[in-house]
Amino acid sequence: MWSRRSASASRSTTICSANPSPVAVSAISQQKQLLRQTHLAARNALEDRPRRSKRIWERLMEAEFLARAETILCYVSARSEVETHPLLVDLLVQGKRLVAPYCIDDERLGLFQLTKLAELESGRFGILEPRIELRESRKISPSAIDLAILPGAVFDLRGNRIGYGKGYFDRLLAELSPEAIRCGLGFECQITAEVPTEPHDRPLDLLISEDRLCRYSPTD
Repeated sequence: MWSRRSASASRSTTICSANPSPVAVSAISQQKQLLRQTHLAARNALEDRPRRSKRIWERLMEAEFLARAETILCYVSARSEVETHPLLVDLLVQGKRLVAPYCIDDERLGLFQLTKLAELESGRFGILEPRIELRESRKISPSAIDLAILPGAVFDLRGNRIGYGKGYFDRLLAELSPEAIRCGLGFECQITAEVPTEPHDRPLDLLISEDRLCRYSPTD
């Protein structure tokens, strides 16, 4: 069974009130929305995304934690995200058990074992998802994931991540095994020193950009 050491002793944490006031939560949400808008605008304006994405894939593919992982969840890129379509192909060629997410409803993601890119079609939000007629036969439990490769709008230097505001991946991260590695992919223009967090936010173990690999907890 693939595993890693517990990250609980080394992860930087922020102590929060168990029951933050509605005013405080609203203020944090507004701060996150402003950061989201600013950094997505920078990402949308970024030049040479294919070359930058390739540098990120290469850094990821060289990582020891990826070599050890057997079942890998990877987002299917859309819009100006770090491109993952060539990465998906590389993972399949390596013989990894590749898992792609899809929207079940307005809150939940399902997981599907992907064997080729031809099994994808345009789904909710215009993102490529597994074809509906294939999903039931190849569903994967979140507890089976060894490595989760995630997108985001903003990342900070403490492992925190701001998504797109729907909470899909935060809810999914809560269902993963404690041993699973959570790795974000983002461009340098998406990284800031610190982002505000809320109790439901789930931190990352790693972040890979075109210039660096940031570790926030042990992955060996």
